[in-house]
Amino acid sequence: MALAGAVAYVGDRVGHQVGRRRLSLFGIRPRYTSTIVAIATGMIIALVVSLAAIFASEEVKTAFFKLTSINQQIGELQARQRDLEAKVNNGRLVLPVDSLMVPFYRVIPKSASQSQRLSTIRDYYYFAVKYVNGTYPRLGLRPYAIPADAEKKLHGVANDLTTAAEVSQANVMLTVTSDQNLFENDQIHFAINVTQDVRYFQKGQVIAQVVIPGRSGASINIALIQLENYVSLTARRLRLPAFLSNVQPIQLIPDAKQMQERLGKPGTYVLTAFAADDFYPHVGGIPIVIVLTAAP
Repeated sequence: MALAGAVAYVGDRVGHQVGRRRLSLFGIRPRYTSTIVAIATGMIIALVVSLAAIFASEEVKTAFFKLTSINQQIGELQARQRDLEAKVNNGRLVLPVDSLMVPFYRVIPKSASQSQRLSTIRDYYYFAVKYVNGTYPRLGLRPYAIPADAEKKLHGVANDLTTAAEVSQANVMLTVTSDQNLFENDQIHFAINVTQDVRYFQKGQVIAQVVIPGRSGASINIALIQLENYVSLTARRLRLPAFLSNVQPIQLIPDAKQMQERLGKPGTYVLTAFAADDFYPHVGGIPIVIVLTAAP
């Protein structure tokens, strides 16, 4: 509004000056010449300002030249949103995102060459395709279709700088997970994950603890669940994928019944999760020993 007012003012003043001097354009009467000059001045100013805004701002350039395509994209996305909402509300979920889809892994050895990395990744990919197409259509999913650029993507994974850096430090573990929620009648999708196969927890290491006051009415079963959740969270903070952060209690010391009896006595108790063994991702679950002790 301010710009429009400024343009109108400048155009009016220019036209007024032309009228006072009784200038004539192409033999036209001075009063009409001043009107034409005032209009032309306003048009030129508006054009210059618009061009400057177009060259200076990507947003303005988009508004001028791409608004129709953007509106079309918005319409397509809104239709897709409605379809997804209907699927979530009414569809049957077969596999949630990040679910392990292939119960086998491959390991790329430390300091493997580029050709060795590519060979391992390619073999594992086509093995995964065969496995998922033989397993999940029976659960209501449509078979996985190998994309035309599959080889290009496999080369990208093999040549990825992150993968190369990880391989230079330790063995690397390849796994396959769902890269989106898969509902009934969806086409199968999956992603190949790259995880360093290093020792995350050392045998005997304290992973997590829960402090429980005695005579508080606490349930040892609920406390055990809470402790296992803390172990999983600790693993996730170390960037271990969710499907590899599941907990496998190996032993309770003392057993659950005796733990519950101890919690009925006065005092403060500590429930501790120790690593039962050296844990590497290829183990497939975090083995722990859980011990209840009196707080010092």
